[in-house]
Amino acid sequence: MNIMFVCTDNFTRSVIAEFCVKDFLQRNNITSIKVASAGIRADSDISKYSNIHFYIMNELNIDTTDFKRTLFDEKCFKEHDIIIAMSELHRDYIKERYNREIPLFNEVYKGEKTAVNIGAPNSEDFVDQINKLVHYFYEATPSIIRNIEQQNAY
Repeated sequence: MNIMFVCTDNFTRSVIAEFCVKDFLQRNNITSIKVASAGIRADSDISKYSNIHFYIMNELNIDTTDFKRTLFDEKCFKEHDIIIAMSELHRDYIKERYNREIPLFNEVYKGEKTAVNIGAPNSEDFVDQINKLVHYFYEATPSIIRNIEQQNAY
């Protein structure tokens, strides 16, 4: 099974989800599932974005060395069995552009049609928010895998 997480720039949310799942799969010796991420604007300028999430993942011993940004396109549907959006923006973009329905992360995780959001980079508690975001994905990963395997209908 091939899973893909989608966000805007393919730099924060989808990347964190991708690497948390990769880490889980590796630690549990699960080789039947592959995971990737992409962004609907993965060709954007990210030079001003914080990369603190990479440091946080590395502190959790999550290997992020094979990070690369991928622009979401039609071939993503051919290469992945399930594509999961981080927010309504991503889900709606894919519906409008490709006429395909995809679930939200929180929908797969806990049956809630809610977005996974991040705070503004200039907020005082941004580092804390990113730390919580990394841990949110990290802790959600076993349930995400279990729910995908049980449902296999997304």
